[in-house]
Amino acid sequence: MSGHSRGLAWAIAIAACTSASALVARAVQAQIMPTPAGATAPAAPSTPAMRWRFDQCMGGITYGAPFKWAVSYGGGMVYEGDRLDLCALAVAKVGLGGAGASIGLAKSYGSLGTGSAITGGILRTFGDPLNATARRTYVGGAVHLWPLLALGGEIGYYVRLGRDADALSHGKRVVTWSAGFGF
Repeated sequence: MSGHSRGLAWAIAIAACTSASALVARAVQAQIMPTPAGATAPAAPSTPAMRWRFDQCMGGITYGAPFKWAVSYGGGMVYEGDRLDLCALAVAKVGLGGAGASIGLAKSYGSLGTGSAITGGILRTFGDPLNATARRTYVGGAVHLWPLLALGGEIGYYVRLGRDADALSHGKRVVTWSAGFGF
């Protein structure tokens, strides 16, 4: 990978981490601070207190392109509210065809495990990926959907970093997808 491509990949990764950190910091700052012992508590707010904690947000076993069979794990800051559940997360995914890292925001929609997420990240293909160029680095984003408890999938769009004299257009862009079982 050229120095320019590495610099671009690092810049995207740092910008994504900074954005996620700012989102989490704003949400944590909005929490109601506990009253010190001996102080009188103000009247109870009309909205429930925010409940943020660090926890697992997603994980599972999937099959798709370019990873083929893969395992993934995502964790981060989880908010469980009365009407809204969110997770600002970081995800790692390793498969037979490649590995990737991403950050994003996930939201659940009900008690049946339905939800969605949007992530942005970087992936690196190994020697024999599905529908992608081998041993290349890509940057992009994906949408994840869980229509039923523990079953779901994702679709994404990634662009290859770096310059290749032998492949000017083939494999520069890849549509990623996967379906699987999660927890």
